[in-house]
Amino acid sequence: MVNTKLTPACWRDTLLHSFSQVLFQSHRGCGALILLAIGLESITALLGSLLGWGGALLGARLIRADSAMIRAGYYGFNGALVGLALNLLLGLSWFSLACILAFSALSAPLVQLQIRRWRIPPYTSAFVLLSWSAWLLASMLELLPIAAIPDVATSHAAALDTAMADAATGAISLQQWSAGLIRGLGQVFFLGSLPAGLLILAALALSAPRNALWGLAGALLGSLIASLCNVLADTPLFSPQDIAAGLFGYNGALAALALLQRFPRQPAIIIAGVVLATALQPLFGIIGLPAFTAPFVLACWLIVILASILHRQQQKKTPTHLAP
Repeated sequence: MVNTKLTPACWRDTLLHSFSQVLFQSHRGCGALILLAIGLESITALLGSLLGWGGALLGARLIRADSAMIRAGYYGFNGALVGLALNLLLGLSWFSLACILAFSALSAPLVQLQIRRWRIPPYTSAFVLLSWSAWLLASMLELLPIAAIPDVATSHAAALDTAMADAATGAISLQQWSAGLIRGLGQVFFLGSLPAGLLILAALALSAPRNALWGLAGALLGSLIASLCNVLADTPLFSPQDIAAGLFGYNGALAALALLQRFPRQPAIIIAGVVLATALQPLFGIIGLPAFTAPFVLACWLIVILASILHRQQQKKTPTHLAP
């Protein structure tokens, strides 16, 4: 029987765990630092994320989801991301608030279906599918702001820094490129400033230093791949300003953190996931959809499925020794 009582401690744990679960952590301090980073960057973003979290929690209670899973944050993090994304794409309005509440509430039954039926981790797929749906709805109703583009937006702080880039070549300095690695962690939550990225890094380190190192390594590898493509190509394939803003780091960071949970002693698999996530990211711009976290989700699904197939084949090839 599902426990329907939520004590103040349960509310606290549910809130903090929900935000930390975006980074695949279950740590209250991690969640608190993430909330601080969002609030310092933008009060409206914080309100949007909290409304999304509240909508997801409401949806979870309506479908009588397992209280332990709710408290662990598994039903809240997709809703929080929906709130952040729709606040960014639609701005603050009655329409955006209604969309955040409705679509975040829908994340609960979708997550429950994924947990019960899927054999692979759902990751942030519920957030991606619902945010795409809301984005397409707003597009059809012609309610998207003109500035809304199919990618994570660069914050004012990042735009100010990258404005120092050479206007003719679009080149960025090593300092700006290095700062983009930290910003890549913040872009997981649509935060583009350096202080926000540092707070997210601190949140990971508070949960486990190893997580912080792998998150930073994922952002580094993603940004490095994009930069190398620009160096090898006749004309730059990717905007240097986007690299400096961390837009090629966040999917790599998420892929590294997600695969670290499943393959903690297999760094080659983690690195392969980061490379694949980075390679998939430009495809969404081609088809005209916001990438959000879809590249990391698809990359991790492919890695998990492939690893499972290889493991089964290995088991079939290994002879079974019968006891004498």
